[in-house]
Amino acid sequence: MTPDVLGLDQEDRQQVAHWPGGVTEFVTGPVLTPERRRHCLDCAEQLEAHLAPVVERRRHPGDDLVSMLRTAVDDLARDPRRARAREALTAGYFSGAPTQEAAARRLGLPYGTYRRHLRHGPDLLCEAPWQQELHGPAAEPS
Repeated sequence: MTPDVLGLDQEDRQQVAHWPGGVTEFVTGPVLTPERRRHCLDCAEQLEAHLAPVVERRRHPGDDLVSMLRTAVDDLARDPRRARAREALTAGYFSGAPTQEAAARRLGLPYGTYRRHLRHGPDLLCEAPWQQELHGPAAEPS
């Protein structure tokens, strides 16, 4: 996500931009020295501490893009057939899970099953506005 979408201050953008690289290195690095491992973990901790207030603000939707997406994801709960996709989207993008594997564990799902539900989520998010356009706001999802 871009700093604009997250609502980050201009002065914090350079520092925040550095932290995800450390997290990525931790997740994808085959072998890390103890110093690199500590650096990566520090990046993760700093990123989490910095973004926690941003995430908290997002719990109360407004007119920004993230709030609109959050509301659309929550609306998926109205249809039981879409509950797993909603849970996967929430765990993966809104709950602060550090990795997709961690999000799958939070939901008690095998990783492959979690990924399937996560891949299905964006399709469902696009379908809802399309159905409203075709049938009006009271249309039930198909």
